[in-house]
Amino acid sequence: MKSNRIMKIFEQYVRKYDMNNINIKAKYFHSLKVMEIASELASGLSFFSEEDVALCEFIALFHEIGSFSKTPDYHVDGDNEDSYEKTIDVLFNKKLIREVTKDKKYDDIVKIAIYAYEKNGFPRGIDDKTRHICAIIKDAHNLESFRIFVNYPYVDTRIDSYPNSLIYEDFKKFKAISPRMSESSADTVLIVLSKINSFNYLYSYYLLKEKNYINRMYELLTFDNDDIKKFFKQITKIYNNRVEEKISSLKAIQ
Repeated sequence: MKSNRIMKIFEQYVRKYDMNNINIKAKYFHSLKVMEIASELASGLSFFSEEDVALCEFIALFHEIGSFSKTPDYHVDGDNEDSYEKTIDVLFNKKLIREVTKDKKYDDIVKIAIYAYEKNGFPRGIDDKTRHICAIIKDAHNLESFRIFVNYPYVDTRIDSYPNSLIYEDFKKFKAISPRMSESSADTVLIVLSKINSFNYLYSYYLLKEKNYINRMYELLTFDNDDIKKFFKQITKIYNNRVEEKISSLKAIQ
């Protein structure tokens, strides 16, 4: 599996879609950015070979290839089960993966990583390398969710309510929250921020901090009243502190 071959097949496949469509264009750049981050994360693992890095690039670039046919408004989070099935159909039933490589030794890892990238935790019984590949795709996709929120706001950035109590309780416990629980724009902000709780690598926290994504999200928002504004300002402060704590604790064990 070669990086240049991976990109060539991807570009050939997406060429049939209208890049003037903002939804298709956003998904195209989302795929490229997830691949870029995944490549950086994988390259930082000393025990990963060049072939392992290329495999991560392939999974990251094609992780939502089955959703390119969607034309409704683009969302960071959709129905993951539906997205997984469509991507598997394109890659394996329609055999797009065979245009990248004839070797089937990667097939199971590809399927596992695509299935797991938006799930909490990891599938049981996988080996260490597969677990790292799953973790890399998770972190890359979750980091990219922040860029999309900041650059392609897909919800009303006017906040006129507090988040619902179920989401807020999970948020306070630093859990990753399912997008299916969202009932409002306030909920969606917490759901995106909660993706930080799924990060696996020190470098992911560094990238989040370097891009200043937490503060940039807050700056995009407008609020109906000062009390709601103070609530979200406090949340921003708490999560900035959490990132700093994670960086310190992960640096200490390396």
